[in-house]
Amino acid sequence: MSEISVESQVDVQALKEKVANGCRILAKLGLSDYLGHVSARIPGTNHVLIKARGLDMGNLLDMTPDKVVTVDLEGKQVDGEGLVPPDEVVLHTEIFKVRPDVMSVVHTHQQFSTVLGDLGIRILPMQGVMAAIAAKDIPVYESSLKVVTHEQGADVAQTLGDKWAIHLRNHGVCTAGDSVEQAVVFAIWLEEQAKLTWMASAVGTPRGMRQDEAELQIKDALGPMTKRWKYYLSLLDS
Repeated sequence: MSEISVESQVDVQALKEKVANGCRILAKLGLSDYLGHVSARIPGTNHVLIKARGLDMGNLLDMTPDKVVTVDLEGKQVDGEGLVPPDEVVLHTEIFKVRPDVMSVVHTHQQFSTVLGDLGIRILPMQGVMAAIAAKDIPVYESSLKVVTHEQGADVAQTLGDKWAIHLRNHGVCTAGDSVEQAVVFAIWLEEQAKLTWMASAVGTPRGMRQDEAELQIKDALGPMTKRWKYYLSLLDS
């Protein structure tokens, strides 16, 4: 891969805006506060855009493109004067190393998904196209510690495998996608299926969709995210 070219700067700025908007959407929906991060691989390079360190950035509802920092695949900062990459930058970069199909990673501490992960209760495919994210079992990384070393990040990436989501036991979740839009929407969908699984468990034994029908949802889920992204962006105006 080549390094960032002058000609690609306009595209990089647009990608920074998507990262910032992804953070804002997650915060608007209560899936993040000042913690958690969205990242994006810069196409054609060994560089990754990621939200800067949470304690410095504050409320993710206030996230802006100028608070996005660039790192290489080792997690080393290559631009963003005055910014600091998040402690868990390797959680993202180690996934990018082994998954060339992944263009964006999201890490949140969303509550319902985290609780069901702790309980060892499968998040079931419960409703519509959103069920695609839970059509197959979600793997679990069995550590509650922050992922701050390359070894930890590599373990997470190995556990994730070819899936779209992973539980970080007593910590949170990660979702991966072929775009910022997809990774963010997958995080939203995961929490929605977790809520429905939780609600159904409160009154009985949830069944979830038939496996064959749940897997049919995947085709729709992998389609363009443009209209879905536009909807979630519209929530930022309310």
